[in-house]
Amino acid sequence: MVDVTAALRLIESQLASSGRFPGGVILGQPAAPPETPSAAIFLVAGTANPHSMTSFIRTRDVAIRIYLDVAEEPRDEAEINIAEIVYDTEDDIRTNLSLSATGWVIMGEVAEVFDYGEVGGRTYRIADITLPLTYRA
Repeated sequence: MVDVTAALRLIESQLASSGRFPGGVILGQPAAPPETPSAAIFLVAGTANPHSMTSFIRTRDVAIRIYLDVAEEPRDEAEINIAEIVYDTEDDIRTNLSLSATGWVIMGEVAEVFDYGEVGGRTYRIADITLPLTYRA
């Protein structure tokens, strides 16, 4: 069985140690309004494709959602801050994340989507960084 848990924990650990998210890093969507900036990691999609009786390719799209509270600072500052956080986070993931130890690798384009969202009545500027992870066995 191929488990993505080790890869998720590694991503969580790297984000937490970056110092970019004093509001915290969690697995899954926050149930209460997060302190900002913060990040959540969750699974978006996946496939399992058997190639033979002994080999297969499994994929998991993992999203890193970044939250900035728009009430805490002017929106133009939020735009600049979220752009910098996304750039720095992506750069760290590409250069410092040793996913291969888990059996998973980033294969394909890393996608970014920017939007606004609400959690517990508070509005956030959010960015999703989607990592296309692949496991071959």
